[in-house]
Amino acid sequence: MTIEIRHPRVEEFEPLMRFVERAFGHSKGFFPRAYPHLYQPTEKALSWAYVIEEQGEIASHVGVYPIETSTAGVRFSVGGIGAVSTSPKARGKGYMTELLHYVVAEMRRIGYPISWLGGDRQRYNSFGWELASPLYDLEFSLRSLKWHGIEPAQIEEVMPEEALPVVEAFQSLPACHAIRPDLAHQIHAMDLRTWVGDDGYAILQGQIRRELRILELVSRSGNELSMIRALLDWNFGERANWSLSMWDRERLGRLMRCASYWRSGHSAQYRVNDLASVLTAARPILQEKAHSLRDFAIAIGVKEHDRISDTTLTVLDGQIYVEEGRHAAAYVELPVVEATRLILGGPPIPGSADLPHALLALLPVPCFVMPLDHV
Repeated sequence: MTIEIRHPRVEEFEPLMRFVERAFGHSKGFFPRAYPHLYQPTEKALSWAYVIEEQGEIASHVGVYPIETSTAGVRFSVGGIGAVSTSPKARGKGYMTELLHYVVAEMRRIGYPISWLGGDRQRYNSFGWELASPLYDLEFSLRSLKWHGIEPAQIEEVMPEEALPVVEAFQSLPACHAIRPDLAHQIHAMDLRTWVGDDGYAILQGQIRRELRILELVSRSGNELSMIRALLDWNFGERANWSLSMWDRERLGRLMRCASYWRSGHSAQYRVNDLASVLTAARPILQEKAHSLRDFAIAIGVKEHDRISDTTLTVLDGQIYVEEGRHAAAYVELPVVEATRLILGGPPIPGSADLPHALLALLPVPCFVMPLDHV
């Protein structure tokens, strides 16, 4: 039986919303409130949705949403996977397998060399996604900030439309940030709270006062600790948590001294869809490292369920070269999960000791999806 995969029509927007709401056990209208920049009854927004229909009704859905990241100067278009769902009566028929394989091919066609998703590792590992892109989860207590003599900055809680020009002005200052073409809608997402000051802004998620969750905080002068102290004072809070990418090194260096606790981990699951495009986009940062390396060349084959794609990486006289195809005697073939761990920073892969040390010195490549941009 041939399975047809298509985009929903505009007139199917409301039935699609009811479908994904029921699949996740959310209230009516949840998705447009939680992600107002993604769920809209327009052809553009619905072009990000892929569905399979059964007996005239939507039976399975995967969303592939556009995310633009800039991490340590490396910019990627990322396909954000969200609202993955199948109706109970349609489960066990292979619909989700068909959809996930289909959207991987679509992401390569559209130009998303990397994909992101949140969810169960065991479930998505078999389709090539893996925990990657290390982060540090920092905890700040009111006690630790007072101990270090941190005084509160002058900030004010404002409505999203008041915060919009400040966020637009300052959001691209940190080493890790996002490019947000629809920020005006995005900043109105459900359960966000915003503060602004002359120095920057802060976006928090949730209404819990004692333990604050910082989604995003930017200080033009590097005065993040004073802003955190101000947020705790404003909310009569005791602790604040903030997760930052390992590539956000300058801010981590400033913040770590006042953290009452920290843990390391990974921000979510990522997938390398097109290795040649990933390495080409990251060439500027790879080039910085290449100057001190000996010459080498290696072809890397990425094995997926239906294909093996080869990319050759060469360092010659301190210069980096990336070519599609197999153009080197040295060759390693990796399942896409292991390739993602190697390229984007995950747990060690089997046989890594046999790889050229110069290759390991070049990796991982910077890519981090900001929490505000999770889908």
